[in-house]
Amino acid sequence: MEYLWFPCFVASVLAFVGFRQWLRHQQRAMVHRERLAALEKGADLPAWPDESPSRFDFGLDSILLLSGLIWLAIGLGGMFAAWIIVSHPMVQRIPDAVPPSIALIGVPVALIGIAHLIVYGVRRRTK
Repeated sequence: MEYLWFPCFVASVLAFVGFRQWLRHQQRAMVHRERLAALEKGADLPAWPDESPSRFDFGLDSILLLSGLIWLAIGLGGMFAAWIIVSHPMVQRIPDAVPPSIALIGVPVALIGIAHLIVYGVRRRTK
C-alpha cells in the first residue's frame, strides 16, 4: 500500500487537469451555442467573454526564468556533490580510482541554465 502513493498522486493531478480542460471546453461550447442562436434569430452577436489570464497561465518569460534557475541549481548541485565525493573519498567509501575531473560533471547542465537566464534577460530588455 505504501508504494501506491505516487501513482495515486499522478492520477489525481491528471484528473484535476483533465476536469479543468473539460470545464473550459464546456464553457466555450456554451458560448458557441449562444452565438449560433443569435445568428439564427438575426440578432447582434453577444460579445466574447473576457479571457482573463489565469493564475496558472505562465508566459514564456516565466518559463525561461524558472527552467534557467532549475538547470543552474541542478548543475551547481551536481558539481558540489561530485566535488565532495572526490575531496573526501574515505568518508564516502569510494575507491581512489575516481578522477578529480568528475567534479566538472555539472558544468554542461549549469551552462544550459545560464543560457536560459541570458535569453530571459535579453527578452526582458527588448520589451
